Amino acid sequence: MTFKEKLLHQEWIQPFLPNYMKPLHEPRIEEDATSLMVHETEEFLSDLASLSELPRLNKTFKRKIKGFLLKVKIKPKKLHLEMHDTKRSQALIKKRIYITIYRKSVKAEKGLGKCIDATIYFHTDGRNIVRNVKHHPLFRPVFTHLHMLDSSLSGQNLLPQNESEETVELQRAHHNEPDEKSTLNAELKQLERRYANLNNSITSVFSNVSASLKRCLEEFNLLDVEERHQLKRMLIKEIPDLLDTYQSLTPSQKKEMEEDVIHALEKMNRFVGKIASSLDHNRMERLNHLLRVNKMRYDENK
Repeated sequence: MTFKEKLLHQEWIQPFLPNYMKPLHEPRIEEDATSLMVHETEEFLSDLASLSELPRLNKTFKRKIKGFLLKVKIKPKKLHLEMHDTKRSQALIKKRIYITIYRKSVKAEKGLGKCIDATIYFHTDGRNIVRNVKHHPLFRPVFTHLHMLDSSLSGQNLLPQNESEETVELQRAHHNEPDEKSTLNAELKQLERRYANLNNSITSVFSNVSASLKRCLEEFNLLDVEERHQLKRMLIKEIPDLLDTYQSLTPSQKKEMEEDVIHALEKMNRFVGKIASSLDHNRMERLNHLLRVNKMRYDENK
């Protein structure tokens, strides 16, 4: 994002911008139908980029899928993409999206074809709305594939360095995920061994905490960043600090503080239990999302 674009995304300046420059901030657009449209657009652009005999100039390609129409215009100086909801679309808010970029051999910005239009048109609450989707995270893959099509038309296969580095970072984060999960599982097993000889009351409560943590770690990929941070902090710092300090007490001090330690562990267990319960909800939400996408894609009655 250029300095000018960062400035345009400041809250205080947006009331002064024309509608086509105002960033999209409409949560209702981020629905399953829009996600499916973006996914199908990615596939369409990828298919075009892989064609060995792709015309270089003045050609229009269309793909009509249940619920929306996609159109790509290839011109000597520009690439133009249109994404439309049709009457069959199951989207709550019908929309039309227009994206136009210069061919990077004509006018480039940070190694990519300069974007000159990225507008979305939709009707909601009795008003016609125009907004900009250039930096909206939901539509970012569309821009990436459009630039890849441009590279393919130019006989190139690589995105610019900054785009490649970002892709590498995403892949690295994805590959590090199993390592982090394994590390935390190993830490939990170590804690179970370390505190196996506590008195029965504390051991029983700690076993409950351990079981809840295991439930969360089984589906570590479904946790958000904050939940992962909280579990790591609990495993690596809070539980060891609490129980190591308790073990260092004299017998009389342990007896005096036993109820407080049990109470602290019970609070931890309730906290982790809430995260585990949210995972159950997340699984249901993901399955429902997949079923809705499946219905939109394959429903023969549409």
